[in-house]
Amino acid sequence: MIIDKVNDILNSNTNKSTLYVLCSFIKKNIEQIPSMSIDDIAKSSYMSKGQVSKCIRNLDYQNYEDFRYACYSYLDSLQRRKMIKNHELSFQDNIIQFTKELSKNIQYSLEHININDIQEIIKSIRDTKILYLYAQGDARSLCYNIQRELNIYHISTVICDVDFQKKYTFSENNLLIILSTNGNSFHFDKRIINRIQNTKVRKWLITCKDSIKFCDKQLFIPTLDNNYNEYIIRHIIDIILLNFQN
Repeated sequence: MIIDKVNDILNSNTNKSTLYVLCSFIKKNIEQIPSMSIDDIAKSSYMSKGQVSKCIRNLDYQNYEDFRYACYSYLDSLQRRKMIKNHELSFQDNIIQFTKELSKNIQYSLEHININDIQEIIKSIRDTKILYLYAQGDARSLCYNIQRELNIYHISTVICDVDFQKKYTFSENNLLIILSTNGNSFHFDKRIINRIQNTKVRKWLITCKDSIKFCDKQLFIPTLDNNYNEYIIRHIIDIILLNFQN
């Protein structure tokens, strides 16, 4: 997801390079970019057209149209986010309703998920020498949570870069876990997914989307209401991490 790439650049670069300048412009103006030309961006960001083109390639887009489509896809994903809060209810009633619905959804998922798959992924994590994690968008925060928790139990983890461009040296006993709550990354980022799929390493996919056929090993999380998918996948991750406590 483009906003992940932009944030990675802004968080890891202190110098005002042309790539930093463009990423700063993208973050502030992403809603306008789908209707802008490359000349518009160059003029608005005080860069040359050639500099903008080079930065777009550095962000792993083959051309300006790919880049502009990525911005559009990100904006589309925001529009597809479901609103849970009911503005007609009071603050207290919203809390009560949210808690009730979340509890119902958690119960449904736990009753329908394959417990054997959860046990198998726990065993796979225990047996791995290095655990690699990959996700985009909201699911990326889960990677940092997993890394923080497993570090307590001295399990080495690596969070893969958002473009999956770095040259990772995977060994036979390594494991790569891909997190994709609703499977959107498989729809919008074909090049990245192809890189991951062609990587020779054991893989697990954790997702709430049952139609994805990506890894031999997949933990599918059945959900009752898609509005609660992000909360449910967090809960399942917490259940997995719970089993590493002594």
